[in-house]
Amino acid sequence: MLVTLIILVFITTVVCEIGARREWLPYWVIRKILHVVAVGACAVATLIIDRQLLTDIVAIAEVLLIVLVASGKLMRDETGRLAWGVVWFPLAFLLLLLFNVDTKIVAFSMAALAICDASATVAGKLLAKNSYQLTGDSKSLAGNLGFVGSFLVLYMLAGPVIPALDFTGVCFIAIIVASAEAVGSRGLDNLTVPIATAFLLGAFVTNPISSSALMLLIVFGIIFALLPRIQKSLTGGGIVAAILLAVVVVVGSRGVEWLLPLFAFFGSSLLISRVFPSESAAGDDKHQRPRDATQVLANGMLYGLLIAVFWDFDPRNFFPLRNEALALTAVAIATADTWSSEIGQHFKQPTYDLIRWQKVPPGLSGGVSTVGTLAGLAGSAFLVGCFFWLLPNPSFGLCLKITLAGFLGMLLDSLLGSLFQAKYKDPFIDELNDTGDTDETPVRGYSWVTNDLVNFMAILIGVAVFGFFLSL
Repeated sequence: MLVTLIILVFITTVVCEIGARREWLPYWVIRKILHVVAVGACAVATLIIDRQLLTDIVAIAEVLLIVLVASGKLMRDETGRLAWGVVWFPLAFLLLLLFNVDTKIVAFSMAALAICDASATVAGKLLAKNSYQLTGDSKSLAGNLGFVGSFLVLYMLAGPVIPALDFTGVCFIAIIVASAEAVGSRGLDNLTVPIATAFLLGAFVTNPISSSALMLLIVFGIIFALLPRIQKSLTGGGIVAAILLAVVVVVGSRGVEWLLPLFAFFGSSLLISRVFPSESAAGDDKHQRPRDATQVLANGMLYGLLIAVFWDFDPRNFFPLRNEALALTAVAIATADTWSSEIGQHFKQPTYDLIRWQKVPPGLSGGVSTVGTLAGLAGSAFLVGCFFWLLPNPSFGLCLKITLAGFLGMLLDSLLGSLFQAKYKDPFIDELNDTGDTDETPVRGYSWVTNDLVNFMAILIGVAVFGFFLSL
């Protein structure tokens, strides 16, 4: 059966590649045919092939796909960009296999990606009159409804193999997963859909939770995510991303108290920007604007993942101390960086590049000032001081370590910004800035390295390094 599936996917890939070049069918139709066959084969393989063998095959296939896509050997998407979407779905599949998710849930999650994502595209292409954008790619309400409807049908057909849910609970999960699809651009929905599906369904297997309890937690998460909208501090995409993040936190931790650090981060950042307003020609084009989905996920995604992936679902046992400390460290780094940036730009003190130690305009990524640095330390201390009680066995020493880790993570953000973030030169005033035209070549750094990516990498590396030392 394994050989049959491999041959089927190979033949489909070749035929679709030829069909795309010869324009046998509309390009999006050909791509979705390949999508359904390839992802559907993953769902079937999960149920009939030894898990370790399948994991090895998927890992090898993932490496080959990265090479083929990067070299331009596979078909591109409709906009002419490299089709990285074909890389994301095997990565999601590999993660589900490695994290020992229940086999039936893995199969259902991949089937949901194969069927529901394709249904959303078909409904959007044929029925949508208007579209919207949350993170870049165009989405539509018709596509969202197509996704939810096909998810419900798929669950009615395949759901009996998974612990039963009532209709309301399935509807909630379908809507949340459809939201995860809506925020995915450039093929990232191939990663978000199966991960979100497996995570929510897994909540009923690892430690069973009633549908009513799940809905209550999700409602709390949605209310939390909508609060910043009152001050118009989030875009539409930012709201959807915040809701997804909140749902991950409340379902992963089985409570609402771990929403509080996120609320303190977003709330204090908003307050700081109002109390210390700043305008900087050197900063990126998102400064002083409502946060979009990318910004929300860059600052909060790792926090959510730490809770979703590593949390202990059994409320009778305390979770290992170091992992809760890591979650608090992630949001402490984000808080320190935001406070440092906002307050540093407001006071406009002499600012220097952290690596070259040359004077740069306030607000330029990689620049540090005395007041901004102290503000970053204050932000980290504020976050830890407010929520140290979330740790099962808090101590002054541990709180001091987390505060210091948040501060060092803020400095790491400046380090990465100085080394890698794209910087452009304004020809009129002969100064560097973080914003350039889409076709402009940066004078420093790489055009694809944005401030959001730097924020995420600083949090990821900072948490990883702190976790390593904490485990010694």
